[in-house]
Parts: sequence; C-alpha cells; structure tokens
Amino acid sequence: MAGADTRTQIERAALALFVRDGFDAATTRLIAAEAGISEGAIYRHFKSKDELAGALFLDIHRRLTDVIETAAASAKGIDAQVDAAVSAYCAVADEDWLLYAFHLLCLHRFLPLWEETGRDPVTAVEKIISRAIRAKEIPKGDPAVLAAMALGIVSQTAQNIAYGRIKPPLGAHAGTFSKAIKAVLHAGK
Repeated sequence: MAGADTRTQIERAALALFVRDGFDAATTRLIAAEAGISEGAIYRHFKSKDELAGALFLDIHRRLTDVIETAAASAKGIDAQVDAAVSAYCAVADEDWLLYAFHLLCLHRFLPLWEETGRDPVTAVEKIISRAIRAKEIPKGDPAVLAAMALGIVSQTAQNIAYGRIKPPLGAHAGTFSKAIKAVLHAGK
C-alpha cells in the first residue's frame, strides 16, 4: 500500500507543479519536495519526468474519450447525445480538476506522443457528428470542423477557469455548452 500511496503523492505533486508553474519548470527535485519524498523515490515509480507526465496525460485523455463514447452510446438522437456527452465530460473534469487542467494546458505538448489513432476525444466527437449527418439529424458539414467547434465551446471556457477568469466548476456551465453545441450542429437547418 505504501508504494501506491507514494506513487499517488508523486502524481499529485507533479500535477500541482505542472499546472501552477508549467511542465518545463517542474523538475524532479521540485516534485519530490512538493510530495515530501526523496527525489530517488520518483525513479522507483517512473523512469523520468516525461514518463510521469505521459502517464498522467494518457490517463485523463483515455478517460475523456471513454466518457464521450459511453455517454453518446447511452442516448438516442444527436441532441440527447450532446447533453449526455457534455454532462459526462464536465463531470470528469470537475471530479479531478487538477488532472483535467494539466491535460488542457499541456495538450499541445503531449498530444504528439499519442499513438492510439482514432481513440481520442476529438475523434469520438467526430464519429458522433458523422453518424448524425448520415442519419440526417443535422445538416451536412465537415465533422472535423464541427467537432473542433463543439469541443472549443467547452475547452475555451475550461481554459478560462484554469486561468481564474471564470469561476468553477465546469459542470455549472453544461447547459449553456449543450445549447451552444446544438446551435453549431443545427446551424444549417
């Protein structure tokens, strides 16, 4: 149990530093100090700071993908799928804001390392939109553009929460997100 507790301490300390100071500024020495452990303890769990950050990134990236796919699969029709996916996505973000903020703020750095092509939040949303277009629930459009617009509605607000410009939680805005995303998807009708 102590190993799991130490690993969790390392992960939480790293997340706090990555979000507060940025990935590059967070050294293993600073992570260890934040966690209240020796620097060597980090290397018993992770080969490097990059491996630690990559594991954290993949954890939340996969979880967001799963909740979008699961929520959409549990709802019938694009409007209900939007409501379900937005609600589930916001719940994951609010459940562990620090991990979500790390994902959001470091996406540009770690996304190129992602190798599970087609298994990511953006592709999950594109597939939902493509099915809705084929079913003629929404007008024809480029699923990639519509997915970017839909995700941007949520992620731009989340980014402003991370920067302290908007008060959390993200889920408090879920209804507004759903309405805006539906407006984007139905814009051609």
